[in-house]
Amino acid sequence: MRVELKRISEIEEGKDRRKYLIDKSKRLLVVRKGSVVDRHLRFDGKIVAGMNSSFWGNLEAEEIYLGKGCYVGGKIVCSKIVVGPYSEFAYIQSEGDVLILDGCKGGVVRSEGDVRIREKSVINVVESNGHVIFDGESKVGKVSGRKLFASKNY
Repeated sequence: MRVELKRISEIEEGKDRRKYLIDKSKRLLVVRKGSVVDRHLRFDGKIVAGMNSSFWGNLEAEEIYLGKGCYVGGKIVCSKIVVGPYSEFAYIQSEGDVLILDGCKGGVVRSEGDVRIREKSVINVVESNGHVIFDGESKVGKVSGRKLFASKNY
């Protein structure tokens, strides 16, 4: 079943109209692939970003899903986040779980829940009150968590 998304009009009329799509009933904000967002983005619900999207400001939402090759220059504040493969970010602060997929580059990850890092990722600092799970080889500068797991499947 295809859900019809409405264009967002609250952000700014005209200028950024084609970058965002919104479904108010599901509290879902969709950023089109290849979009460049040059301001802070705060949304009460889920943010789903298409591949190769760039965010120069901060991102704040309940849940954030970044597609492949996304760039976030500001701070990310959320309850749950999935960072797509080969994405770059500066700072993540999460109240829940964090999933960082293959080949990501990042600065600081702070989480109250579990953090899962897939292979070929490069992260400077990981701080978690839950478990920290490494799937495959990754480079991490500093790690602190309740329990650390490392696995490599071949």
